[in-house]
Amino acid sequence: MENRSEGKSGLVLALSGGGAAGLAHIGVIQVLAENAILVRAVVGTSIGAEIGAFTASGMPIDELVSLATAFDWKQTLQLFMPDLSTGGLVSGKKIMDFLNTKLGAHTIENLSMGYAAVTTDLETGEQVVVDRGALADAVRASISLPGLIVPHRIGNRWLVDGSVLNPVPFDVARERFGGPVVAVAVHSAMRQPTRRVRPPQSSKLPARVRQFLRRPWMARTQGLEEWLEAQIENYQKAQDKKQWWTTRRVLDQVMAITQAEIVRLRRNVNPPDLMLVPDVGRIGTIEFYRGKEAIAAGRAAARDKLDEIKGLLAAEKNSRM
Repeated sequence: MENRSEGKSGLVLALSGGGAAGLAHIGVIQVLAENAILVRAVVGTSIGAEIGAFTASGMPIDELVSLATAFDWKQTLQLFMPDLSTGGLVSGKKIMDFLNTKLGAHTIENLSMGYAAVTTDLETGEQVVVDRGALADAVRASISLPGLIVPHRIGNRWLVDGSVLNPVPFDVARERFGGPVVAVAVHSAMRQPTRRVRPPQSSKLPARVRQFLRRPWMARTQGLEEWLEAQIENYQKAQDKKQWWTTRRVLDQVMAITQAEIVRLRRNVNPPDLMLVPDVGRIGTIEFYRGKEAIAAGRAAARDKLDEIKGLLAAEKNSRM
């Protein structure tokens, strides 16, 4: 693809996956904007591809913050309502509607800064970097978390979440756009996976889901209502028996261990100039109603490394002279 950032000064951001914890990317970008630090290109995986797309489309940072912090738990549940007849729990239609509302007019080729979204070809197992075409399609493909959101078709490929192969795409960022590359890693693969995993605190989600189920329109979706009730009961039984290692948690932890190794190997070959790891605690994959908390973590991480970021830009400027 044409490198629209070539010859320009500024950072190249590599934004990781990580579900709702990825709203921390917004906090990082906010601090960069407040300090007049330019971003000339952004490469993202999953939620990183989405936040990167909003940024590359020219959405003002204040609007992006407002968008992220406006979500409450009810809106989150509506966005991720199950659709069991598809190749995932969630068909993605409402997600695509949301993306089209915000990004539908944009194509990657016409953005003012460089952009690419990292995805995975479900059939061939290849990494696919989407660097042209509709911006909303690129994001939708990159956020297709296997088993949760159905794959997204672009051309003749069925694409899923880029985190399967590249949780923190700093190598793609450098290959496509040069440096300096600042990576922001909020994926569970970066949350010290070698530490013993602790049981979670009591979740408010079951009570919230039940409150959601009591809405009048849910009576028209009996099968879905019964399925959700069964999931809540299974969750609470596991909590009562202190069954921490449920099937889902085993799969999540195995995936985190695998992705941590992928990041380590890629970092040994083609590392970023700087890696920021916001302390997002244990924000769940779809806990988008915790946006303020995630953004604050991103701001803290960026402020902590602000001198190093400015140093990278100074070094880049000197190398051009």
